Amino acid sequence: MNKLLPKSSAGFKGLLFLLGIITTFAVLWYTQQLVNTLKQKSTEYVRFRIKIFEQNINNPQNNVDVNFFFNEVIQKSDYPIIYTDSQGRPQSWKNISKRIDTLTVLNPADSLILKETLSSIAGENDPIPIKYQDAVLGYYYYGYPPEIYKLRVLPFFIIGVGIVFILLGYFGFTYIKRSEQRSIWVGLSKETAHQLGTPLSSLSGWIELLKSQPENTDEIIREMANDLSRLNKIANRFSKIGSVPRLKESNLSEVLNATVLYFKNRLPHLNRRITIESQIPEELYVSFNTDLFEWVMENIIKNAIDSMVDDIGKIEIKVEQNPKYIIIDICDTGKGILPKHKTAIFKPGFSTKKRGWGLGLSLSKRIIEEYHRGKLVLASSRPGQGSTFRIYLPR
Repeated sequence: MNKLLPKSSAGFKGLLFLLGIITTFAVLWYTQQLVNTLKQKSTEYVRFRIKIFEQNINNPQNNVDVNFFFNEVIQKSDYPIIYTDSQGRPQSWKNISKRIDTLTVLNPADSLILKETLSSIAGENDPIPIKYQDAVLGYYYYGYPPEIYKLRVLPFFIIGVGIVFILLGYFGFTYIKRSEQRSIWVGLSKETAHQLGTPLSSLSGWIELLKSQPENTDEIIREMANDLSRLNKIANRFSKIGSVPRLKESNLSEVLNATVLYFKNRLPHLNRRITIESQIPEELYVSFNTDLFEWVMENIIKNAIDSMVDDIGKIEIKVEQNPKYIIIDICDTGKGILPKHKTAIFKPGFSTKKRGWGLGLSLSKRIIEEYHRGKLVLASSRPGQGSTFRIYLPR
């Protein structure tokens, strides 16, 4: 299963890249179609105007003021216009630049600018000849309204901005991901030490007890064997991280009772005046992974123990059932969780402990919700009054 994850990730990234290319070409194609439509309408409009102007020149019987028509209809257009004589020499112009539009006599530099503009708009549209009685008086060269030029570069601007944001997002995400990976690796090391701490401390206690009470050797060796078994379980748990665990129908009550008994036997040796009470049915069969579920219970119980003020308090474990779920409540009388921290307690790296690395609850939530298709929630918590964590396991 692990070997398939990189391929799936690579396939997903490839799909996103392909969708990005398709979207880019779709935007370019649609914008180009829109620009072409606007160009066609603009060309038809200009030719219509100039055609009317030409008709009025050639029909002296009309009482139309040609100068008025030229100034108000032709010269007030918002697109670049250059009128040349029949030899192609510019005679008048409009919308070339603010400075050149006000000039009637051009210096060599301005003349060069005008010629370059003429060449540019001549490449966009064929000039419209102005005729009088079959004689060509001159030509109108025209470009497009400024909005069309802006619209033409708009998709490239959008794509450029998008690429910049994608690059910033990529580098930002990569930096955050690397930081999280560093935190997770360090946290995982700390969590390993945290997991090993209880059985190792217990073994040290049993060894000291063995020295002082050799008459209880059999009982002490039995408990030391349990601690060694616990160490093997911890190693087995970490080996299952990242893989899909096997779920097997087993008696959940036995696992819960064994976990409770484990902590009950070791709390006195840890110099903590904490009592653990439980209300667990005798038999409760459900499909789950024993090693990982024990890990979840131990994480929650350890957090409950650590939350006790002056190492004094009570932990209570209750089990209820309904047609859909088996519900397990782990209640404590610890210091509780502040309201501002309630939404962050399951996030990797978050911890209210001075030496905590915030992986216990996040791993527990993943084990219950991703592997067992259940739920792990903070049912209730009040500062100074304790907390209740609730596990839902599907029937």
